[in-house]
Amino acid sequence: MKYAINNWVYDDEPLRDTFKRLSRFGYDGIELKGEPSLYDVDEIKSLCKEFSLQVTSVLGWTIWGIPGRDLSSPDEAERAAAVNFLKGVVDFTVQLEAPILLVLPFPAGRTTPTGDPQLEDEWISTAAAEWSNAVDSVRQVSEYASGQNLILAVEPINRFETYQLTTAQQARKFIRDVNADNVKLNLDTYHMNIDEADPAEAIQHSGEYLVHMHAADSNRQAPGSGHTNFVELFKALKAINFEGTIALEPIPPGANPGTAIKLSANLPLRDQYAQEGITYLKSLE
Repeated sequence: MKYAINNWVYDDEPLRDTFKRLSRFGYDGIELKGEPSLYDVDEIKSLCKEFSLQVTSVLGWTIWGIPGRDLSSPDEAERAAAVNFLKGVVDFTVQLEAPILLVLPFPAGRTTPTGDPQLEDEWISTAAAEWSNAVDSVRQVSEYASGQNLILAVEPINRFETYQLTTAQQARKFIRDVNADNVKLNLDTYHMNIDEADPAEAIQHSGEYLVHMHAADSNRQAPGSGHTNFVELFKALKAINFEGTIALEPIPPGANPGTAIKLSANLPLRDQYAQEGITYLKSLE
């Protein structure tokens, strides 16, 4: 297994500082927040060479509230903009020779169907239409990425951040609906802690679908700091011969992750979480 950290947890920290940290604590690479406009590709390549790290993956930044990021929207123009945005992230990921682009088919932060329907029939029909829209959008992106040695990894997230695609089982159905060889699965231990009855079983049932993992503990802090049973999760990963990257996403305490990662009082936790997380996970191998 390889280990990385997603740099979104460091907010706007200079990339050089992030690369220094990951190199110091023995990480194999970095997962990048998928906002290509934030970066200079040549700078990233230079940092990778200098610190002997690789870009292991990119997380497509499809967040609710940012225009043009909703792959499931009933609005055709919004959907087309989201597809075009992700195509740009595909190009960015390929330029960096990263093998995996993580995809949120439903934007993080929207927890009801569009329009927040109150009648059951309307809720069901809107949700079904948005599922179909998301499948079509991801299929378009997968076709664009085809032949570029890139895997799209669909990520289910918890019920407090989305209303669809919250479990591994739902994600596997979504992947089957897309029906593309280059669309696989990413699972996140923090989100699984909320919505999976048995996270280890979810990993085992995912089998060869699973190509990438995110890791944070039950409190969203560094692995080893909460009650997530990583021992059983690692047994499950070994049982399915998982050889992918585990990208950590440790967040300081706080109701709003976007605020918690910015607070000056939490800045010392960046080194602490990076060191504690990889030390603990490697002890389980």
